[in-house]
Amino acid sequence: MTYTFISIAAVFSVLSAPSEAFSHSSPLKVSATQRLKSDLMYRKISQIDEKEDASTVLPTAIAEPNTVKVAAPKKTKHLMKIDFKKDLSKYLDVTLPYYSLENENAIVDGTTGECRGIICTVKNEAPIGREIGEISFFDYLRAAGCISSAAAVLINPAKKRYHYPSEEYSVDVNPARGKWLIEELSSIVNGEAFLEKASDPVFLVMCANMSKRSGTFCGALKTNDTVWYITAKFYIISAPLFKRKFPPLSTPSSSLYTSTNSYESLSSKVQSIKTYSSFDKDWVCVEGTLPQVTFEDCSGHFHDNPCLAHSVMIFHTCDLLGTAIEKLTGVHIPFKKSDFGKDYGLRPMSFDCTPQTLHFPNTGGLKFQVKAYCSSGEMGKSKSIYTVEVEKLSMTIA
Repeated sequence: MTYTFISIAAVFSVLSAPSEAFSHSSPLKVSATQRLKSDLMYRKISQIDEKEDASTVLPTAIAEPNTVKVAAPKKTKHLMKIDFKKDLSKYLDVTLPYYSLENENAIVDGTTGECRGIICTVKNEAPIGREIGEISFFDYLRAAGCISSAAAVLINPAKKRYHYPSEEYSVDVNPARGKWLIEELSSIVNGEAFLEKASDPVFLVMCANMSKRSGTFCGALKTNDTVWYITAKFYIISAPLFKRKFPPLSTPSSSLYTSTNSYESLSSKVQSIKTYSSFDKDWVCVEGTLPQVTFEDCSGHFHDNPCLAHSVMIFHTCDLLGTAIEKLTGVHIPFKKSDFGKDYGLRPMSFDCTPQTLHFPNTGGLKFQVKAYCSSGEMGKSKSIYTVEVEKLSMTIA
């Protein structure tokens, strides 16, 4: 069976280097919270008429006309340290090495004592591929799946194993989304301190509308150069029902719980790549196929029913997108282990997806087909808009 992508629209930007304001070598010594607020302030100031007096703008807050002092938000929630082995492993649908969260803390309502979400740091293990930035789209989606499932486990009163597959989700990569993150952190005791002390990307997720069969969540991941914001709906399926619907292939248990982390060595594996184009090359179509899926490709996903992760498919999709844009524009977009700000690459900006069925080990034929054309701007120039269409998938590259 295959994992099909339906009704997807995405926007990527093709850039040559990260913003200097968020560069790792930046001499400015500012806190993570100040950086978020300063970026939001800059975006607000850019919309203010030049004739207005700029002296009323504060250095670390959004400028508003006739500003009045507002009482600090009441901290109604607190953090509670949780442990993967003790609190999650018996009930979570994923395990190591796919599980990629560290420093996990439950966000607890101070009045009811109920869990509302999770804040943690995220491992950044996979190659950046043909993208740019601090974290790959794969590592982001991988972490989003892990943290939303972990939050659902803590909130779900039934303490047994469930699966939490996505029904649909929407991603917006935009520093302005930091406003939501600041508001959530300001309502949590030591929430801002958690962000300040973290050396790795910080992910915060809040769950809502939990029922016996479904739930929703929203969350934001903060990196040095941007904020990744996600909203999603997910199903809640008991492990026995999931196994009846998708019987696992018989395999030695050692294949399920290997010490090797295959996600650290993800590579450009799309094979039999073919390229087609119009006579005047105003569009390019690239297609390729993944080799047969192995149990190692599915390590830790799911707990005891191996299945190729949706995030892995997105990794290979981005790889093929880079190839398509490269062939269309002639701009070299290399596959790389890390982004040092020297090469061109793709940057996700928005992404909407409605996943469907699954793809299991010992099956092949997972095919990607990408058609790209320039819809705005000048061919080969940075920030030009490229529309990309994939089989049952539509994307836009900027």
